[in-house]
Amino acid sequence: MFIVVLFGLVFQNLTDMFVNVKYDLYGFFQKGVDWLSLLPMLGLFPSAILIFFNFYPWNNGKRSVLYVGMATAFLVGFEYLSLLAGYFYYHKWKLWWSVIEYPILLYINIGFFKVYKIMTKPADGGRS
Repeated sequence: MFIVVLFGLVFQNLTDMFVNVKYDLYGFFQKGVDWLSLLPMLGLFPSAILIFFNFYPWNNGKRSVLYVGMATAFLVGFEYLSLLAGYFYYHKWKLWWSVIEYPILLYINIGFFKVYKIMTKPADGGRS
């Protein structure tokens, strides 16, 4: 599971690097790169990925779509509360864009996890 969390962490930070730093659409605490931004990047995001994958219904298509929808609603709600608290700010970003972005990011992480499972599966089917 460590490699999946690491992928999510790197993917999230790459996304934030472009959306936050390059295009200045949103950011954490204050504009630009700051040390305080490392707290959510290294603490909150990996924890959210672990919780998401821990409860993900892998063998149920309808429930997995519902689960991604519920996770998106939670993440958008958390983002909104973060805006109100001043921990997060928007410059040009709109909250409804997050409703579109979160499912895409979650499905990319799910896809990576599935590819990882296929690539680490023993070639002999585990009979060694």
